[in-house]
Amino acid sequence: MAKLGEIKLKKIPQLNTANSSPLIRKHKEVLNLMMKTLSLDTYGLTWAQFIKGFGCGALAVWLLMR
Repeated sequence: MAKLGEIKLKKIPQLNTANSSPLIRKHKEVLNLMMKTLSLDTYGLTWAQFIKGFGCGALAVWLLMR
């Protein structure tokens, strides 16, 4: 579950990395970094990942169809 993290300027929800395997922990740390730098909450991060996936999928289909 998402857990609120403490940042001096404002509160940004962050993913809890405790009790996770190293691979999952690293993935959550990357997502937390994206949330901090882009000032996104978990909902905004979900949409950003959806748009990124859609764009990468469209690029892959375009390259395969050439």
